[in-house]
Amino acid sequence: MILPSASRLPAVGLLLIACFALNLRAGDLARGLTPSQMKKIKEGSQVIEVEDVGDLPWPRVTIYQKVNAKPEEVAAVFFDFEDSKRFIPNVLKAEISRNISPMVLEVDYAINIPILPDEYYTVRNTLSQPAPECYGISWKLLKAVQTKDSVGSFHTEPFEDGALMRYQNLVTPGSSMAGLLRGLAIGQMENAASAIADRAESLKKSNPEELQPKVRRMQSALGQ
Repeated sequence: MILPSASRLPAVGLLLIACFALNLRAGDLARGLTPSQMKKIKEGSQVIEVEDVGDLPWPRVTIYQKVNAKPEEVAAVFFDFEDSKRFIPNVLKAEISRNISPMVLEVDYAINIPILPDEYYTVRNTLSQPAPECYGISWKLLKAVQTKDSVGSFHTEPFEDGALMRYQNLVTPGSSMAGLLRGLAIGQMENAASAIADRAESLKKSNPEELQPKVRRMQSALGQ
């Protein structure tokens, strides 16, 4: 979903970014972190990387976070796109509008954006399993009222007794006020990643009867 990474890169470049993000192998996320970043992860803190892309007003944001749940459970929570309005801040609407295939779904979102009008947009989400126990979801903006472009990815893999999650997003906003909202956009992305992790942990601990059907739906989509 867009929730506060896409640029003016040509379509081929965007496709390569998405493919790279989804072809990670088990352990690749952890190996890419520095010792100090790994320390923060093990302590339960987010690791946030902010990368300016050309002259875009919002940066590419990459967030790493440990989750006390299995990778398949974390991915299943995210893959249940319509449920996101129950736990991700500022999501007003999330409805699957088209099934391209079991692993490729188009979702209509409505997002509350402070100061600016609410945003309405459609994203194509693609599920993958690049390696055993590793799951990925990439997304690409198809249309929007205000946003020019967006591309992002989500990946989760085994880590210690739980999972390591990476949430990456790059949005090209359309508003002339976007530069003033840079900090807010980064904060929304941090909150979105936290919400996914918190939701997976909460369901695993307190409501496994709701979590397991999500896992089975995702496994079915992957043909398992």
